[in-house]
Amino acid sequence: MSDRTDPLGPRYQPGAPRVHVPTRVERLRARAGEVLWPPRPATWAALLAAAVGGLGLHGLAFQATLPSRLPSLIDWQAAASLLARDARPGDAVALSPEWAGRARQHLPERLPDRPDVPLPLLALRGYAGEDLAGVRRVWLISLPRAPGHDGRIARDLAARAGEVRPPHRLGALEVTRYALREPLVPLAFLPDRLGTASARVGDAPCPRDGRAGPRCGKEPWQVVAREVRDVDGEARVCVLAHPPPGGSPLALEFPGVPIGRALRGHTATVGDAALAGGAPVRMAVRVDGEEVGVVEEPPGRAGWHPFQLDTSRLAGRVRDVSFEVRAADPPRRWFCFEAMTVQ
Repeated sequence: MSDRTDPLGPRYQPGAPRVHVPTRVERLRARAGEVLWPPRPATWAALLAAAVGGLGLHGLAFQATLPSRLPSLIDWQAAASLLARDARPGDAVALSPEWAGRARQHLPERLPDRPDVPLPLLALRGYAGEDLAGVRRVWLISLPRAPGHDGRIARDLAARAGEVRPPHRLGALEVTRYALREPLVPLAFLPDRLGTASARVGDAPCPRDGRAGPRCGKEPWQVVAREVRDVDGEARVCVLAHPPPGGSPLALEFPGVPIGRALRGHTATVGDAALAGGAPVRMAVRVDGEEVGVVEEPPGRAGWHPFQLDTSRLAGRVRDVSFEVRAADPPRRWFCFEAMTVQ
């Protein structure tokens, strides 16, 4: 084989090793390697410019198509009309994705023909394992083309449903109704009974502060109230009860509560206090003065922690239920709990 360059291509001689002729792709790859490695400032600048340009084009495309993927005012009004017509007691509304808070501006808060019956709006990240107390059917309002929609909420509800109605398409919204297979209907949901409850610190009764609830101290925050609080990034209805300073117990008593086989609920510390303190908040639960269990909310651990106490021996009657809350430290623990009696 000759090493001389021949315009007609390589020449071969018998017995000489075969010569590899680079393909066009191999030549381009070799040329790219020479340009890109070792990297030079001009190369890095070109790559950065290409990346910035690509991200900019993606952002422009995202902004340009976003209005067509989000519901309009007419879409929300259509969903509100559908709920006003077909919703009934025991229904609730869920959102997917959960951040679609514009629904609160348009959807009815109560049934139009039953103003005394609320239509709860749920905005949780998922519904697997959620109690959904008092809910028999869930209307899921989905934004299927919105950013962050992954179908998880629909899958959670479908796994719990005995019946799923075909979805209604209302512009950029999709409304699907799920009838829960085993709805949890409590005998009593105690946060809703706070208006009849009394409170005391030690032996000193707490006067009522109008509609807010019992006031157990001079500070504005020392009011026992039913509130919706952010617990670990999700909205929860609970009784907000601040343990008094000095380790004194705060007792909250609900009279005339129907008792079933169990008393179940959740506890949490909210706000900055969720990660504060070195000792747990302790809550003793009594029925007609008899202690049925103690629940402890651990320090420094945020979350919505479940509990369940056996009350089967006391079931079948109306009794007084009390919760005694105390904490060793610090005095301003923002303690939140819910409880219900169930069969």
